[in-house]
Amino acid sequence: MEFPSIGVQCTQENCKQLDFLPQVCSCGKSFCLEHFQAHSLICHVKDNIVTELNCIDNIYVCSEKGCSDRSIVPLLCQNCKKHFCIQHRHIAECTPKTDEQYKQERQKLAAPVEQFNLAKANVDKEISKNIEDAKKNDKKRKMACKVQLMRLKNKAIGPKSIPSTDRVYFNIISPSKSEKAVFVSKLWSVGRAIDAIAEECKLQNNNNRSGELKLRLFKTDKNIVSHVMSNSMKDLLQNEIIIDGEDLIIKYVNDSSVIS
Repeated sequence: MEFPSIGVQCTQENCKQLDFLPQVCSCGKSFCLEHFQAHSLICHVKDNIVTELNCIDNIYVCSEKGCSDRSIVPLLCQNCKKHFCIQHRHIAECTPKTDEQYKQERQKLAAPVEQFNLAKANVDKEISKNIEDAKKNDKKRKMACKVQLMRLKNKAIGPKSIPSTDRVYFNIISPSKSEKAVFVSKLWSVGRAIDAIAEECKLQNNNNRSGELKLRLFKTDKNIVSHVMSNSMKDLLQNEIIIDGEDLIIKYVNDSSVIS
């Protein structure tokens, strides 16, 4: 079967597609629709010497310095109304910004973060107050410690070698009245727990030296956790002498007031 003698082949090299509705450029060459769109921007004539022709009424050249990218679709800056190519439309600055403008932009971006931090600080303060009030009530003391325990776990420090299942957490109040979340092993003795807490809190520990002030743990200023350093932390927890997550005070006492 013979093809009818109608249609024109695309003049694009390696195409030669027979098109029954060819696109004819003003330079006289015919193309299929796909290659006409590429050719219409710049016509190649006379041994590939590029010469710009008015094949399309409006051709937009990128305004970025050193860029000659062309487009039939305008991408205009909202400020200067100049056209920029896709590569430069997001990074091109039509007018330089002053330090004050950059400062205002940073403040604008930082405002939501500051508002969130302020709100979080207020909530944390309110929770802390509620916990402290609950600790004064024997019926609410356990629940207050559980709430505080969740907060301590996020920031507590201690020996990484302790398995997570053996860790017990306390809010340690040091002699300087500063507070630090610390975890120790429930399988340790009271003496070993004190040594670990002293190390984490950077306290001078003279517990093994005679005639020196000793570090001891207290629930209040006068209510010592245990006079006997060999007692097990696990036994103290089971007897509810101490509670996982509660405040403990570590301080120096005279050797005469301590039973080893």
